[in-house]
Amino acid sequence: MSDPSRTENKPSETEIRQISIATLAPMVMAALVVMAVVPVIVTGYIISTDTADRLLGERAELIVDGLENRIRSELNPAASQLNYAKQMFESGRVDPNDPKDMQTFVSGMLAGTPQVAGIALVGKDGAIQAWQRSTFANRIQPVENPSILKEALATARSNPAAHWSSPFVNPTLNDTIMNYRAPIEYDGAFIGILVAAVTGQALSKYVANVSQQSDATAFILLGRDRVIAAPEHLARIAGNGSTDLPLLTDVSDPVIADMWADQPLRTIRDLTRTMGHRATIDGTRYTYFYRELTGYSPEPLTIGVVVPSADTARDRWASTVAAGLGILLMFVAAGSAWYLGRRMARPAAEFNGALNAIARLDFNAVSLPMLQNSRVTEWRKMAQSLTNTAGALSAFQTYLPRSLVRRIFNNSRGIVRSRERTLTVMFADLEGFTAFSKGRDAADVAAHLNDLFGLIGPILENSGGVIDKYTGDGLLAFWGAPDPQPDHAARACRAAAEIAIAVSRRAENNGDGFPRLRLGLHSGPVVVGNIGFPGRIDYTLVGETVNAAERTEAALRGIEPDKAIVIAVTEAVLKAGGNADGVLNEGQTLDAAPLPTVLCSPTDER
Repeated sequence: MSDPSRTENKPSETEIRQISIATLAPMVMAALVVMAVVPVIVTGYIISTDTADRLLGERAELIVDGLENRIRSELNPAASQLNYAKQMFESGRVDPNDPKDMQTFVSGMLAGTPQVAGIALVGKDGAIQAWQRSTFANRIQPVENPSILKEALATARSNPAAHWSSPFVNPTLNDTIMNYRAPIEYDGAFIGILVAAVTGQALSKYVANVSQQSDATAFILLGRDRVIAAPEHLARIAGNGSTDLPLLTDVSDPVIADMWADQPLRTIRDLTRTMGHRATIDGTRYTYFYRELTGYSPEPLTIGVVVPSADTARDRWASTVAAGLGILLMFVAAGSAWYLGRRMARPAAEFNGALNAIARLDFNAVSLPMLQNSRVTEWRKMAQSLTNTAGALSAFQTYLPRSLVRRIFNNSRGIVRSRERTLTVMFADLEGFTAFSKGRDAADVAAHLNDLFGLIGPILENSGGVIDKYTGDGLLAFWGAPDPQPDHAARACRAAAEIAIAVSRRAENNGDGFPRLRLGLHSGPVVVGNIGFPGRIDYTLVGETVNAAERTEAALRGIEPDKAIVIAVTEAVLKAGGNADGVLNEGQTLDAAPLPTVLCSPTDER
């Protein structure tokens, strides 16, 4: 017997004090936010200067991106044009020995690449043919082979690949020259080097404009110490007569000249494509952002920008404070989350178990006592909704094949598209049912049918068959879908044999003159899947195989009239291995059937 005291002390549903999750969750979240945000606000005030430094760094990286894009836009078209010209020469489509042909071709190249100041063809003997943008005219200037030409020609003979050579200063143009060299062969023989010269004037102006319009100082270096472009660079190289690039030490601006002075470098982390370090110049701290750019000279180019930066001592101190507070808050939040998680996990686990039971179609295992007695209103409502859903689904599965319901639960998209499959189809029908039911009470007729189908249905489902539909006094079933069954014919024959034994025993036990049962089985291709319109769909099958199974069943009319059940399987079923285990005894061939069929009777296993 139950304890009356416990029953009296147990609060009823109306006595349980409830609280809405809509109230509980904001209260908990607000407390956690207050605990987390207040220290962050205090710490954020301390480290606000660090935010300015990060913004400055992002702006500097954008400037470096602009430098890289400008260099590529200046130099890549020149390389592309020269590579194209190399292909034209080596394919014989342009004759380098034809002055008119060369003049036309090179003029077109210059017109298409405004970055290129001039193009030259250095012959293998050292003679130079040059075309300048200012005149678009060719001039031939035989010269003695200086050491630089000898070295270039020797390199071109050993390595025919086009490449960018080292930049140099042209004293005549008072500008830096970037030159792209492409060794040329014509008629299979080396004839010289095609050279495209790109001046650094545009790059120098771009660097000067960037430096004038912002607090940053931009620069482009060859390697780490030779200057290609920097503020005042154009004025400084004018008239010095040297072809060598100036060094950083030659730059009058100490911010640029002393960028590598501090050793070891105080590098900056957490940059994406850019490197950086800090240095103190004349008592002011500066931050350098730069990256290497390869492919435009034998040595990498170094492009970057230098910006003033504030003292970072307070930033480091603020980071330490923030880290300490963060660790403390982490333990507090972790403890709170652990406690709340344990309290919330128990009903959640119960809910999950109920969902798993529904997924297994085990609706009797759906039990939610913890949720139903919860103080949280939403949990209680959820438990009631899930219980109602389980009850509805339990009733729902009686109207659809169990395997189809399971397939829908596991993968709702797996049965949407109709497809052709080879199945085994069974038609079942009661012979003389109309005469049997005439004059009988409707309830009595329905009871006889339900009794028969209650006998047949479990056998069909246990064998993996799907009852497609009931046809009044018969039914249509199939094997091999929705889940593939390679042994669908054998399953169907085993099911037919079990049905025959069960029906025969029923006839012997009851002796009520119930109409005999005819079963027709046929194997073949059908279209199986969703048939109907979006508002009302049946999972069914259509095709000649279905018609053949029905004709096979109908052909049994009048045969073996003293039998309680008679079965006919077609040769297609036997060929598919339907009677591989001998569950059916082969009988006579039905000549009346439209398809070749074999009459079988059940094995004597009573």
